[in-house]
Amino acid sequence: MKLYEYQGKELFKRAGIPVPQGILAKDEDGARAAVAQMGLPVVAKAQVLAGKRGKAGLIRFCHSQDEAVECVTQWIGRRHGGETITSVLLEKPLDIQKEMYLSVTIDPAAGMPVLVACGEGGMEIEEIASQKPEAIVRQPVNIFRGLRPYQIRDTVSEMGLSGEQARSVSQVMASLYGLFRSLDAELVEINPLVLERDGKLVAGDAKVRIDDNSLFRQKEFKRGPEQFEDELEYEAAENGLSYVKLDGNIGVLCTGAGLTMTTLDLIHMNGGRAANFMEFGGATYTRSATALRIALKNPQVKVLLIVTFGLVARADVIAEGLVKAIQELKPELPIVAAVRGTNEERARELIRSIGIPTYDDTEEAVRRAVELAKE
Repeated sequence: MKLYEYQGKELFKRAGIPVPQGILAKDEDGARAAVAQMGLPVVAKAQVLAGKRGKAGLIRFCHSQDEAVECVTQWIGRRHGGETITSVLLEKPLDIQKEMYLSVTIDPAAGMPVLVACGEGGMEIEEIASQKPEAIVRQPVNIFRGLRPYQIRDTVSEMGLSGEQARSVSQVMASLYGLFRSLDAELVEINPLVLERDGKLVAGDAKVRIDDNSLFRQKEFKRGPEQFEDELEYEAAENGLSYVKLDGNIGVLCTGAGLTMTTLDLIHMNGGRAANFMEFGGATYTRSATALRIALKNPQVKVLLIVTFGLVARADVIAEGLVKAIQELKPELPIVAAVRGTNEERARELIRSIGIPTYDDTEEAVRRAVELAKE
């Protein structure tokens, strides 16, 4: 789950990481009140989860109240990166002497957190990595021991910092790692970490991404439609299902993520294209009606392919749910089913009883679905 910049900066502030003075505005009155409180100039920053705001003209220096109002009124309702802008952060500008980069994220290969730092900031870390890879410092962190003081000292030294600057950045590093752990985060990033001319450090931006699997603990945060690229993905997530919209015309419903990925590969190998990734296995197999309803909402779907493999969740129980769902929704498009697992004979009887052909072999079912999709 991604957080907006203003949300990230609120978390930074709580963790003791300095941030610029800022006020969130959602309309003209809010913009005028913010400027009246903070004074001029201000920086207007559209609040969206997608990147490249600067290149899209969604970050702007405002030297008058009318300019700030214009940004807010013109940006609210505008779309960027598939998302509608609903708020604008107005901040006091920073007196920049130096920009740096700091983040804590997960190294999937090593299976541990990693502190990433650079004595240069202000641009995408990928750009820094391609242009000056030697400038990036990576410090793996044992998750049980945490970020140790010697690791912070080593990192700050490799960034080329010393004296008061080194002490200030060290404090921010420690706070950033503490925030990363307390949030169950996948990423916390400051880019740029600004050293102002008066010697103060300030987080110029804030990116925070929380692991979706930890949201049951992180009750402060709730995923909304803006967190998803498609409204069907949001509807599925609200019902505890995994759905990803693809560009094909074969709707796919499978019991389990691994089986779904295998089925998608088989569709591709047989010359077809899947319309979605959808799995309702494990604890969600009883939600077959919801899964079916969501898959059918995609107008690209010409044929529905159902592949089940029921072991702990028995195949006949899964079939009962699917039969009820199909009888309830009465889809008009062709349906192909491959049913395997515990009590599979009974499961096939149930599905055939409503006129849907079933196959013992998944590859055979996939080939038939691809044929129907091409007709």
